[in-house]
Amino acid sequence: MATLDQLSNALINADRAGDVDAARALAAEISRMRAASPETPSTLPQTQQPPEPQQADARDNWLGRADTFMRGAADTMSFGLADEIAASGDALFNPLFGTGQNGGSLAERYDRNLNAQRATDELDGKKRMAERLTGQILGAVGGGVGLARNGLSATTNAIKAGKGLAGVTKASAMEGALLGGAQGFGSGQGVEDRFRGATTGAAIGFGAGGALPSVTTAVAGAVKGATAPLIAPFRPAAYTDKALRTYLQRSGKTPEQIADIMRSAADDGQSMYTLADAMGNAGQRALVPVTRTPNDARQEVADFLIRRQMGQPQRLANALAEGFDAPQTSDRVTRGLTQARDVEADALYTVARREAGAVNVTPVLERIDETLSPGANQVVSPRDSIGYDTIEGSLARVRRMMSDGNSQVTDFNTLFRAKLDLDDMIARAEAQGAGNRAHYLTQVKREVDRALEDASPAFRNANDTFASRSRVIDSVAEGQAAKSGRVRAEDSIQQFNAMTPDQQQAFRSGYVDPIIADIESLPMGPATNRARGLTTPKYEQEFQAFAAPGRAEQLGNRIGRENRMFETSNAALGNSRTADNLGDIDDMANFDPAVLTNLLTGNWKQAALTGARQAFNAGKGLPPRVVERVGRSLVETDPNQALATLNRVRGQQMSRDQLRALIVSSILQGTNAGVARISP
Repeated sequence: MATLDQLSNALINADRAGDVDAARALAAEISRMRAASPETPSTLPQTQQPPEPQQADARDNWLGRADTFMRGAADTMSFGLADEIAASGDALFNPLFGTGQNGGSLAERYDRNLNAQRATDELDGKKRMAERLTGQILGAVGGGVGLARNGLSATTNAIKAGKGLAGVTKASAMEGALLGGAQGFGSGQGVEDRFRGATTGAAIGFGAGGALPSVTTAVAGAVKGATAPLIAPFRPAAYTDKALRTYLQRSGKTPEQIADIMRSAADDGQSMYTLADAMGNAGQRALVPVTRTPNDARQEVADFLIRRQMGQPQRLANALAEGFDAPQTSDRVTRGLTQARDVEADALYTVARREAGAVNVTPVLERIDETLSPGANQVVSPRDSIGYDTIEGSLARVRRMMSDGNSQVTDFNTLFRAKLDLDDMIARAEAQGAGNRAHYLTQVKREVDRALEDASPAFRNANDTFASRSRVIDSVAEGQAAKSGRVRAEDSIQQFNAMTPDQQQAFRSGYVDPIIADIESLPMGPATNRARGLTTPKYEQEFQAFAAPGRAEQLGNRIGRENRMFETSNAALGNSRTADNLGDIDDMANFDPAVLTNLLTGNWKQAALTGARQAFNAGKGLPPRVVERVGRSLVETDPNQALATLNRVRGQQMSRDQLRALIVSSILQGTNAGVARISP
């Protein structure tokens, strides 16, 4: 008599063949045998019955195995819904094309076809597990590639966005939970079973997704670390691009941004600005191994950096002179302004004298007599023999140039000459520190100027012009004083803003000239950064306010680049020389005479061990051929060449990122196969 397993296989085959009557009979017999008591066997011992031949598995051939593979792939690609989809199609098209199982209604046909699909999957899982599991895995991989290429994979999007390991891990864990839950839900049967499968699948997917980025990163890093020293000497170009790709990523800039920075530097007269400078700290640190380890580009890069730094004083002086539109020293500016003022004044005063009438010096004498009281009679007939003090003596001298006590000067030219003499007296008093004497003489001078202006309207214009030009000349000294650290930036800026444009330009010359002199007087040498002193808060405020119109931003950029270039040179060449010494010692140690000694003495084993150790030491890090290529690329000053190099390495990085994203996404999707096997 047939066993339950044999009856079950017969029921499956009858149902697949469409023999409804036979299927019902077999199902009834199976139910009867299961309901029978174990103590009351419903059949005679099997040894007493003639054995029934087992029916052959119709799918046990290459076509069935291929179908098993395809069904496994469809299972994971559809998140476990392939059996439902196939059953729906067979039930829908059965009346038209005779597909699948017959039934009186669509629901009946769907149930029969779904049972048939699941029975086939169960049989394949038992007898063709390898084919089905392979199909599930490859289906998951194909699905992962499809999601990644269509931008539907959160993990892929995180990798392409350049997020760090934490960001990629978070995205991978969430995506794994979502896909695992979907696969578990689709693989279940019934509402309760589906939700249980979704929970199990989400947990498996979350754990696998969270661990996957760290595992793949660790494995890739280990493989690259182990193979780089061996492969890099034979593929220096590839490893050079890899190193530049790393530095580009660390810089946080795009190739276009770096090229634009270099072009701006060249446009501002700083064509020596390199790719390493434009990269910032990443480029500066990248030059350290170039100048610290033995390689053919070491001397070349060091010479370039030293030569460039030696030219910093001249570049800064030019930048300041151009930024303040002050190509001449303050002394030359003062002399030039004074000479121009005097020439103009001579012409204007000549016209004033030619057009002048009679002058009235009475107000002038009255102003003098206020000090030499009680007036002119006292001057003519002094009441005592007490002499004049220096103030009275100076005023008396001026009075005698205008009146003898009986008559007064009326000629314009005579009074004008007295004015010139009075100007000299005031200048001498100020030079001698006699401020009070200069004060009294200045009061008299004002009265003389009024008398001359009343006699000649042209003289007033000449006076105003002379005073205006004198204030411009005085602005040079005011600019020199503003440079002092004892003058607050707020005060000097307020003073500058109140000036006329001519006065402001003279102020700029006086202000920037001592700054340029300070820069040029600093000690020479590549270790001196003359731009650093120009970045104080006071200078930063004043440069923005005092620079020639439209040049403040350019001046700030040029000073900033000079600071950056010094930082690059200092990072590569400065600090302790210990690293240089260790690199040179290691370079010399690459030749070990012990190897030759052991060979000559026949100690082959020791010679091999020593040589292997030397090979290992030489293989640490990147080889000199790669380092020198990196160094020459980093000191590139042509923006177009730098852009071409960076675009090439960025394109390689994008390709690698895409490949990495596809691999990670495919592995993540591959967990669907495991969920499909675990889900009931």
